Amino acid sequence: MDKREAVRVPVRVRAQCRADQIVIDGTVEDISRSGVFFTAPAITRSLNPGSTTQIKLDLPGEPTLHLSAEVVRVVRVDHQPRVGMALKFTSEAERASRRPLVNFIMRAHAVH
Repeated sequence: MDKREAVRVPVRVRAQCRADQIVIDGTVEDISRSGVFFTAPAITRSLNPGSTTQIKLDLPGEPTLHLSAEVVRVVRVDHQPRVGMALKFTSEAERASRRPLVNFIMRAHAVH
């Protein structure tokens, strides 16, 4: 049974994840109003569940978003279909700035 609190839509969106002094360029493969799955060629060993990050999302047709997130799950095994991290957005103060995210998800969900 899916325990997610929000609808996820598949996407292919450029993104950048920052944690401490580490910057990882990658792609968001699915997105919801509560989080994303971020993939990259390699995920540093210092990023583990509970780590805090900043994610920069370049959503088509929307301004670039900068959101705080927590690492929920990390997939590093080479034979897995996706190597990356499940991130959950964390900051209540940023909720108002998520309007472009909600707009994008509504448009993407309407297509699927």
